[in-house]
Amino acid sequence: MGILDPITLDALIRSAELMQSPLGVIVFDAELRIAWANRAAGLIGDGLPAARWPGRRLGDVLPGLDAAPIEQSLRWVLAAGEPVFDLEVASAATGWADGERFWRCIQFPLSGPDGRAAQVAQVMEEVTGQALGQHRLALADEASARIGTTLDITRTAEELLDVAVPQLADAGRVNLLGTVIEGDRHAPQTRNEAMRLLQVALRWPADAPLPADYLRLDWYETDPARLLHQRLVAGLPIFLPTLGTMTEEQIRQVASGAAFERVMTARGAGAHSQMIVPLMARGAIMGHVILYRLAGSKPFTNADLSLARDFVARAAVSIDNARLYTRERATALALQRGLLPRQIPEVPGLQLAYRYIPAQVTSEIGGDWFDVIPLPAGRCALTVGDVTGHDISAASRMGQLRTATRTLAGLGLAPAELLSRLDVITADLTDAEASATCLYAACDPATGTWEIASAGHPPPALARPGHHAAFPDLPPGLPLGTGLADSGSYQAIRLHIPPGSTLVMYTDGLIEERLADIGTGMARLATTLATLTPLPLTQACDTLLATLASRPADDVAILMART
Repeated sequence: MGILDPITLDALIRSAELMQSPLGVIVFDAELRIAWANRAAGLIGDGLPAARWPGRRLGDVLPGLDAAPIEQSLRWVLAAGEPVFDLEVASAATGWADGERFWRCIQFPLSGPDGRAAQVAQVMEEVTGQALGQHRLALADEASARIGTTLDITRTAEELLDVAVPQLADAGRVNLLGTVIEGDRHAPQTRNEAMRLLQVALRWPADAPLPADYLRLDWYETDPARLLHQRLVAGLPIFLPTLGTMTEEQIRQVASGAAFERVMTARGAGAHSQMIVPLMARGAIMGHVILYRLAGSKPFTNADLSLARDFVARAAVSIDNARLYTRERATALALQRGLLPRQIPEVPGLQLAYRYIPAQVTSEIGGDWFDVIPLPAGRCALTVGDVTGHDISAASRMGQLRTATRTLAGLGLAPAELLSRLDVITADLTDAEASATCLYAACDPATGTWEIASAGHPPPALARPGHHAAFPDLPPGLPLGTGLADSGSYQAIRLHIPPGSTLVMYTDGLIEERLADIGTGMARLATTLATLTPLPLTQACDTLLATLASRPADDVAILMART
């Protein structure tokens, strides 16, 4: 007998297959009252036996089940006389210790004496495991797509809460170790060492009162002698499903001074259920995530805790990646600043100003450099350059090229010849995919004579009082290290720059814009420079940076000289 065949209640009850079925079978009359239920149905609620169900409504015998969508579907089956497949409903946590459960229902009509639908049979199969598995996979997919889009630690913590709230909780916060925030290489925490933590991300509903102490971004420490510290460093969560009726063991887990006060503060702000899940990656704790359920939501269940632990473990990898990159960036910045000049020499007849600004994008740390090199007879050389790449290797190559440039300048080489030799050195220092650009200018301040050559670098800008800023027509030259240069690849031009003029040498981070070409950036540079000629040189340098590169996506080096 197929379930789609027109059958009667008597035929259904006589079916030995359904009588012995582990699936719950319930028959409803035209008033949606229960006419019959098999023994398996009585086990669904673990309460009233199925023999006592007839004459009652579904919500009366299974109060934890969401009966509204079931009854709505039953009415449709009675009216249309057609079956319904794959109706999925959930139970409330009430009545089931393991929390929310899910059921798949099939409903089909039972015919009366006139052949029309007089009753509806419903077969119920529990699919809690499948539903939770699908939820877990969906949450994992969303976490993979939305967490770790940057290598900024704070932003990654915020992305974690963007997914957790409201997918898992109504509110949440992330506390991280100071060593993690700072990208310290010694971030792994020992069991006997206090954890110094700071709140870095918070999500709380706008229409709910925010706990007052959550507004204060204060450091606080855990006590290694307390159970809370010991559980967290061991990778174990603190599970408080009902804050109003905590057990002695649960109270002991949070009885750690500030921790207990924060639990009580959260409860006073409307939180009634809480989980504290440690952020663990590569065997080390980096902090913890605190999730809350507020008034109007069901308490957390063991299934929620399992889901939260899996989700937080995935997010912890992204936070640790950000920590590692923060450490690498700090190392690269320290190396880069150590290789750049701490101060430039004074040159009679020239005013000089310089600025170096690292990229504001965490993943970018490049090989920009600048230098002022004294030459014999009161002359000097000015140079700026840019090594391809954005890592420690680029910063290291930058230091090597800066040193090589100073050495070659000391030989008294003309700019074009200097770049030719520097190209050979660069080819030895870099691989086939790496290169560098460089602008080299030799100046005699006494005569105002400049000789300038370029190796694939943007041309300098020249600003004179009463004139539009312009860019000298400079042969571009090949970048350094390509292996394609020959004796004629670099050519220099001679300029006479009148007193009061300003020459600006820079790297491309000053003129690059994401949605515009280099020509647009150079035009903005010329326009800005035209307004800066009356200003003192250091002020002009700062104003130029603030106008064109307040938050640069790439490193910016500027070297300005006023005759």
